[in-house]
Amino acid sequence: MNNRVGSSEQHRRGEALAPFWAIMQADLRSLFRSKITYGWLLAAFLLVLVTTLGSRLHGTTSSAVSSGLSDFIYIWSLVIIGLTASSVSSEAGELADSIMSKSVTRLDYVLGKFASRIAYTLICFFGVAAVLVGLALRLETSDYNSLGLFSAILVIALTMVMLTTMGVGLSVAMPSTVMAIVTLLVLWYAMTIFFPVIGLDLLSPGNLLSYVQDIIKGEWTWGNWETVIGFAAISIASTTLSSAYFYMKDI
Repeated sequence: MNNRVGSSEQHRRGEALAPFWAIMQADLRSLFRSKITYGWLLAAFLLVLVTTLGSRLHGTTSSAVSSGLSDFIYIWSLVIIGLTASSVSSEAGELADSIMSKSVTRLDYVLGKFASRIAYTLICFFGVAAVLVGLALRLETSDYNSLGLFSAILVIALTMVMLTTMGVGLSVAMPSTVMAIVTLLVLWYAMTIFFPVIGLDLLSPGNLLSYVQDIIKGEWTWGNWETVIGFAAISIASTTLSSAYFYMKDI
């Protein structure tokens, strides 16, 4: 009897999550079929190759990895901004019909979008980071700590998750894709460049890059923890507030 009850509960949970998984998987398939994805990854791999080969004689592992990771903050963030800030607003014409369906709730839709865009960003990021680290470890000067190297990659991954959640959140809140993209561009580069000027350096991706090389060498401070907590808080707040807004707004 207990086995039957447990099986019945699992079946109901699976049915409840089915729309969420379907939206997430469909969105991921669409993203990975896009020519933008192939162009981005090809350009990222080529840049990593050129950068590490250029550092072959005088570069170090920590400098090569930190340089490659900085590309995500200053260059590849543009791709992430474009793909995330258009995730919901670009489907405004189809949105009402989808949500009106009995099998799809508002939370299924918006959380599926968050999950798919975060998964997409992390898959692309870790793919490029794996190639970067593999090439950087072949350099003659190996000035890295294994735990520190892993920690630096995770911190930048968290930064990309923060950018992704901000993008999807603005896509939910803004009435048009262009407005969401422009707003996120201004906000992201304000955080990256101007936050340190006004004393918010712990929440600045640009300031983070100034000590990524030290993290790779194994140096970790309380300030690093504060940055991690701040980025995680922004990610959670973006997801929670925009999901609540989407749940209540008139579509």
